Amino acid sequence: MSSNSIFLLKPSFQFSTQHHHRHHHHHLLLLKPKTPFSKPIFSPYYPKYPPPLSSTRIHSSTTPITKNSSNTKKNETLRFLQPFLISNRKPIILGWLCSAISVFSLSQLVSRLGKFSNAAIDGPQLRSQGLILLCLVAARLVSGYGQHALLWDAALKTVYEVRVHVFDRVLERELGYFEGREGGASAGDIAYRITAEASDVADTVYSVLNTIVPSTLQLSAMMAQMIVISPVLSLISFTVIPCMSLFVAYLGQELRKISREAHLSIAALSAYLNEMLPAVFFVKANNAELCESARFKRLAQIDYHAKLNKRRMKAAIPQVIQAIYYGTLSILCAGSLLISRGSFDGHSFISFVTSLLFSIEPIQDVGKAYNEWRQGEPAVERLHDMTKFKDKVVEKPDAVELGHIMGELKFRDVSFKYNDDMPHVLNGLNLNIRAGEIVALVGPSGGGKTTLVKLLLRLYNPVSGSILIDNHNIENIRLRSLRKHVGLVSQDITLFSGTIAENIGYRDLTTKIDMERVKHVAQTAHADEFIRKLPEGYETNIGPRGSTLSGGQRQRLAIARALYQDPSILILDEATSALDSKSELLVRKAVEHLMENRTVLVIAHRLETVMMAKRVFLMDNGKLQEVPRSTMFNGHKDSLLSSGLVI
Repeated sequence: MSSNSIFLLKPSFQFSTQHHHRHHHHHLLLLKPKTPFSKPIFSPYYPKYPPPLSSTRIHSSTTPITKNSSNTKKNETLRFLQPFLISNRKPIILGWLCSAISVFSLSQLVSRLGKFSNAAIDGPQLRSQGLILLCLVAARLVSGYGQHALLWDAALKTVYEVRVHVFDRVLERELGYFEGREGGASAGDIAYRITAEASDVADTVYSVLNTIVPSTLQLSAMMAQMIVISPVLSLISFTVIPCMSLFVAYLGQELRKISREAHLSIAALSAYLNEMLPAVFFVKANNAELCESARFKRLAQIDYHAKLNKRRMKAAIPQVIQAIYYGTLSILCAGSLLISRGSFDGHSFISFVTSLLFSIEPIQDVGKAYNEWRQGEPAVERLHDMTKFKDKVVEKPDAVELGHIMGELKFRDVSFKYNDDMPHVLNGLNLNIRAGEIVALVGPSGGGKTTLVKLLLRLYNPVSGSILIDNHNIENIRLRSLRKHVGLVSQDITLFSGTIAENIGYRDLTTKIDMERVKHVAQTAHADEFIRKLPEGYETNIGPRGSTLSGGQRQRLAIARALYQDPSILILDEATSALDSKSELLVRKAVEHLMENRTVLVIAHRLETVMMAKRVFLMDNGKLQEVPRSTMFNGHKDSLLSSGLVI
């Protein structure tokens, strides 16, 4: 064995269709030093990432891209962008109007070049023709600026509206999409599509808008002048140039396929970084730097090859366009021959050559726009894909708005499983919770406690059975109304970058935060004291995910936010993070205030919380078993300890 060999213990992940949990196994892998772009060391990837490949090509599906499917995708892409382009029709039309002025100025400029050369020996005429040419040049420059500025405005506004639309649709998707079920995407992939790929769409839209009318007008005007000046030379020109243009179109078709692979490769890389970087503490604690480096190199290598293939194809297209310019040499030779025979005058030839050169420019623009479209089309498709879904959690048209509620909860024969090929997480569950009652759920991880919470918030629909609030089936209640009356304090505290006031008054961010109420609930949650010690008090920015706060401070802010919402029903997923005794005491007092006069469903991890509940249920394998308080430490002690409860 080589002395350079390194042994690493690598976690691999395996999904079973018989169980909804992820199983961890460990394999001993032999890693050998490699050059940066040699064959991958091994194939580390999570299920969302690209699998091992014999080549560096990435395919988004097993279905081959046929001509019909390509045309269908193209039509879908155009239909997706159409409403956004229509809403920005004003700058588009004004931009095209500027392009018409620019083309008119150019055509007049070209037609007067011959007259200008004839007038060169005549001073007064020279000055008048020169002044006209200067005015035409100025008109072309000003209208050209207006054209580009207005069309960029339209393109960027279109992308802004696409981003907002896609983001709103993503927020409407059911929770399973974000949990990786049913074709879901990782957070990194979603972020990459909405940011980087949307930016690519701006270039694409601008190129297309700047080509459809402006280039068509300029090409038509120049070709018309060429035909008027010399039909023979025009025929030669129209034979050479289209042949080259067809070849550019073929390269553009190939570029679309390569561009899609490049988009997928960078999305996989972005998704990996989004998952790994927040876990850098865990990586370092497990001496896994080499393992993660190998993972990154694998994905970076795939991206390198995808980008290289794309750049090679992009490099070929300008060379073909240059060949068009070289093709004009044959036209110049033919023109020189006609002049030598006396069948063509030099002044007309100058106008013809100028028209020819300005006709090549729009052809070149068309080639570039086609190139941009083929590169941007996969990005538009991937954005569009995020908006195409049929949500299982649908609000009924006649759904009711809840007014004041007492908070009575009933679970009637509730069964649920995440996918058809997976076992039931809940199986015929029945539970009645009286208004104002505190009920604790204990049980091992994976027993169905968190799933029950998701069903109550109607993030999923049960497979069978029903959930009632004050005898109203939650499927007949408007979603916003339901979630307004059900508050959640999760074990994983969620805070956002922003001020403390914005995090506490999160519910009213779109309207107006009641600062008096914010301060009142902060006092109730025992958070006001530490908040006032911060540099800017309630206006202090707490950083990404509340990174500037301690664990206890973050928990008290989450409790204050729930108090601000003032729900009738509270779901408390009790935190188990280790706190110092003072912070734990403050959090405990805050929780007690939060529970007052509410129906509370507690996912309990600590004995103190269980003792606060009026009833306790042991939940395992989707079944509920009530644990009488009188026998909690006798007949059920072993079950409670095995559930992970901290005694």
